[in-house]
Amino acid sequence: MFDWSVLSQFHFLRPFGLLLMLPFAVLSFLQWRRRDLGRQWEPVIAPHLLPFMIVPGSQRRLFSPLWVSMILGPLLAVAVAGPSWERGDSPFAQDSAALIIAVDLSASMDESDLQPSRLQRAREKILKLAEARGDAYTALIAYSGTAHTVLPLSNDSKLLLHYLDALSVGMLPRRGKAPQNVLPIAQSLLATRGTGGSLLIVSDGASDQSAAAFRDWASQSDTQLLVWGMGKTQEQLDADRTRGLSVRAQPLQEAQLRNISKAGNGHYQRVTVDDDDLRDLLRRINRHYRLSEDSARPWVDGGIYLLPVIMLLFLLWFRTGWVLRW
Repeated sequence: MFDWSVLSQFHFLRPFGLLLMLPFAVLSFLQWRRRDLGRQWEPVIAPHLLPFMIVPGSQRRLFSPLWVSMILGPLLAVAVAGPSWERGDSPFAQDSAALIIAVDLSASMDESDLQPSRLQRAREKILKLAEARGDAYTALIAYSGTAHTVLPLSNDSKLLLHYLDALSVGMLPRRGKAPQNVLPIAQSLLATRGTGGSLLIVSDGASDQSAAAFRDWASQSDTQLLVWGMGKTQEQLDADRTRGLSVRAQPLQEAQLRNISKAGNGHYQRVTVDDDDLRDLLRRINRHYRLSEDSARPWVDGGIYLLPVIMLLFLLWFRTGWVLRW
């Protein structure tokens, strides 16, 4: 089905090119008058005999050099004017789509409800996400009671793999679970690129004080917030025990994670066994980038789509006798 919204974006990149229609119109009019045999012989032949003395030439037929030139002229003018109704990809798209990944290293991330552990599952998911993003810029932050930059923004996926492997529970100086400490670091990292981006919190919970900090941050920042919940909820753990599985783990604090997501105008995604969670987050990251960078993306010159038609019409001038006398 045709998307009528493109009509609101239709414009000409070089509108002055439409002025070419004026000389084309004048020349076509002059050719039309010149080919009007009746007008040429009016001074010579009596008016009552003129219609019977003139045999119409080929220039009056629809398929003739005159008619084709009257179509070709406006097409050339429109092509030169550059009609456009959609934006293309930015040449700097891969350099600008920044993602800050903040990984929770508190003690609960060592729980084994997600095999082999929540942190190890988070590593695997993050690596898949980085692989899907290619060489887009990514930074890594580790936090628990404090937050620290592990990897500044880099488009080297091998570096991300190296630093992710080095993360372990308990390596940070202060215990706790304070994702709000990530916010100033993330903003500082994005400021080095000078563009917007996305912040991905990978955690299994948050404190009650976190939501207020995320609310204040969202009112001052245009960074997209994504929250990736690692772990199983109480209902999932109870279902595992019902099936006879021996699982001892603190449940995923999904309510707290949803609270900081809502406070930060973001999106919450629980980890899944398959890659549905990965695809959802990747789609949201890409969509946010397209929206935030829309004004920087160049308009597509639609005049190129008219070139095949124009070239085919020009081929007619290779026909024998296909001429216009000026």
